[in-house]
Amino acid sequence: MSAYFSGRRLLGSVKIILACSFLTFLSLGCSPKTQIVLLPDPDGKVGRIELTNPKGAQTLDQPWQSAEVVSPDKAPSEPKIMEEAQVRSIFSEALAAQPKPSVTFLLYFQRQSTEPTAESLKLLPDVLEAIKSHESTDISVVGHTDSTGTADYNLGLSLRRARKIANILISKGVDPAIIEIDYFGKEKPLIEKPQGVPEPRNRRVEITVR
Repeated sequence: MSAYFSGRRLLGSVKIILACSFLTFLSLGCSPKTQIVLLPDPDGKVGRIELTNPKGAQTLDQPWQSAEVVSPDKAPSEPKIMEEAQVRSIFSEALAAQPKPSVTFLLYFQRQSTEPTAESLKLLPDVLEAIKSHESTDISVVGHTDSTGTADYNLGLSLRRARKIANILISKGVDPAIIEIDYFGKEKPLIEKPQGVPEPRNRRVEITVR
């Protein structure tokens, strides 16, 4: 979820409630008018914004929905849906400055091995291009396994897989300081399977470029 403010300041408070229930409170100075617009995420999902001041409250929960706060003596305006083109025109500078959304790549592995599949290796140029285009300073490399093997073995294997991919990225010029490695063994499968049943899609490393 994203929120943009056309006024530089606001008298009163704006309470932003994200879909995941995290709370953020903004208490700013005085301005003739502040406009708030709720944008959809790149995947189309929409969070929720609640605007409050001493005179009332309004909730935004639809894409491109907007409301205004003029002063502490007036409640926030009734929400209205703005045309996407209008929002992009008014907030063009803010939107242009918005960071690119993170992108995640899944690299799969041969069974009980730290060797990626041939198809997964073909994704590495795309990973490197994403790192370059994002000017990334934050890359997570997370290893996983399926449920064959013991818990301890799988935990170690998932770490070795993550390290293998991290080392490949480093060999291609990626700064090791921006790579964070994590590993979960069999504990976070993409596809639920009974214990001991092989599942190629769970034998993976997830690379997230931010």
